[in-house]
Parts: sequence; C-alpha cells; structure tokens
Amino acid sequence: MQSFRLPFLARMPMSLGGMAKKRLPKELIARWYGPLLTDSAIRRDLARFCRSTEPDCYLKAAENLPSFTRPALVAWGAEDRMMPPATGRRLAELLPDARYVEIPDARTLVPFDNPGALTAELRRFVEENPLPGED
Repeated sequence: MQSFRLPFLARMPMSLGGMAKKRLPKELIARWYGPLLTDSAIRRDLARFCRSTEPDCYLKAAENLPSFTRPALVAWGAEDRMMPPATGRRLAELLPDARYVEIPDARTLVPFDNPGALTAELRRFVEENPLPGED
C-alpha cells in the first residue's frame, strides 16, 4: 500500500494505471488510499478482513448466482486489461436473466473512463426493468 503514496507508482500499468485509460489525478488516488495510509484503525480493519476471508469465498458466492431471479446488467469495460471482457461474459452467463454490455473506451474503472456510456446503459436497463409495482 505504501506505493500509493507516490502517484507515479500508483499510475503504473501494473497498478491503478492499468485500470483506467485516463490518467488518474493524484488527488483522486490520495482520496481513495489516503485514509488507509494515515489511519491505523483502517489498516487494522483491512488486515482483519483479509485474514478472515476464505480463499474460495468468491467461488462459493458464484454458486448462488444462478438462483438470482431478477434482471441483471453486467456492464464491462471493453478494453479492461485486469478483468478481460471474457470474465464479464462468464459472469453474465451465470445469471439467468442478465444482459451483458461492453462499455467502449473504458477499462476496469468504467465510471471514471466513460461515465456517459455507463449512465446510458444504466438508464436503459432501469427503463426496461422496472421494479415490481412500478410499471
């Protein structure tokens, strides 16, 4: 985590820099990681969380996805390097009523790279899938 103190290290391709097409402002990196770097209680809580997480917790959670009965939108960065689009497609296949969309000109941090396209997809999804009793 100490590498996040130095914006040029945080922006490297194998770090946060690989998660966004746009250059991440140092102020944003500081806002995201500053509390972790300056507050021992937050570091303690993170360490406790990491130690308590079972190695296969995400696999166990994925077993429940086929039983999710509501519509789901899986919006994925078309140029994501950390979690390639094939991963998003696999996620959508696990959900019985999912729509998979790739957000152009975006990597992992879709809301940062292309908020307009993501917002348009979310609006379309909400319009097409009103909550019960709202139609």
